[in-house]
Amino acid sequence: MLKFLGRGSAFHSQNNCGFFVKDGELVLMDCPMSAFHKIKYLGFDKLVNGVTKGVTVFVTHTHSDHVGGIGMMIHYCYYLLHLPVKVITANEETAENVRYLLSVLEGCCDEGYSLLTVQQAKKEYPWIVGAVATVHTQQLEGRCFGWVIEPEGTRIVFTGDTTTLEPFIPYLEKGTYLYTDASAHDCVVHMHIKELEAVIPRLRDKGVKVYFMHLDDEQMLGEAARKAGVQLAPLYI
Repeated sequence: MLKFLGRGSAFHSQNNCGFFVKDGELVLMDCPMSAFHKIKYLGFDKLVNGVTKGVTVFVTHTHSDHVGGIGMMIHYCYYLLHLPVKVITANEETAENVRYLLSVLEGCCDEGYSLLTVQQAKKEYPWIVGAVATVHTQQLEGRCFGWVIEPEGTRIVFTGDTTTLEPFIPYLEKGTYLYTDASAHDCVVHMHIKELEAVIPRLRDKGVKVYFMHLDDEQMLGEAARKAGVQLAPLYI
């Protein structure tokens, strides 16, 4: 399913970024600067195992460890590679925030990217189930989302940064791959491991495949995952 160019939280050197390849496009779940540098180092065509047709980025929210590399990705693809970049957001409000970031602050050429809401993107990508509003920080209230997609017919639920799994429960059917924020630190803006440990047995009984991502303590969370019978998000390299 998803592979990861990084699975660390905000203050990690390799920030969280899942990806997959669909019809020659490199599809990213968020795009921190660390992911851009890794993609540039590895080479687009290696990641897609052929010729790259373009890049698509799903935005969960606008914290820099999630969107900090999108502007550079657009510049690089526009000026050097001549590849189209599509940026998909949950709604018009989030689209306006991202448009301000890219056009005003990053100075990206309008011709260098397309900015789509989920409703617009579904026309081109019918495998998008939808964006799911969730709770992360008070400052970004109403502007934090996870994503539900089925690029190969199997459901993927990607929470982004969240303090709760409740909004995602209706989407967690048998065979679903759940990539969830997991935190070793008991803070108010991420899904604490103790809360995950309480719900994982029910998810496993339903046949949901659970992966921890956005890790703030890889050793501790790796051990917790092992004990719970789940896995850490798989790193590509």
